[in-house]
Amino acid sequence: MAICNSLDDSRQSQQQSEEILAHLHRTGPILPEGARLLLCGPANPGWRVVTVWDSQEVRDRFFADRLGPAYEAIGLSLQDVHRTQFEVQMLIAGDLVGPPQSPAAPGSGAIR
Repeated sequence: MAICNSLDDSRQSQQQSEEILAHLHRTGPILPEGARLLLCGPANPGWRVVTVWDSQEVRDRFFADRLGPAYEAIGLSLQDVHRTQFEVQMLIAGDLVGPPQSPAAPGSGAIR
């Protein structure tokens, strides 16, 4: 069963998140095999990352082999990050690559 993880790091900035992603990109695909989804953005305070994985084993291997070293490379520790996890029962996503669309004016039949 797939699992979802949320990582909340109250110390991490957007710049540090970008540095972590750059480090991950240099060491392989940002989403390795077994990872299904990555969302990240500002939390109050810090930065939040949400991921969906095929299994805990795949996630744990990625954390140990790549994410932990990426944190260490910028002077942070993955051990200090607050983590939550749950089993994914359902994942529904709309168009994640296209621009958001505003609803059309009533009766116009057009999409803005």
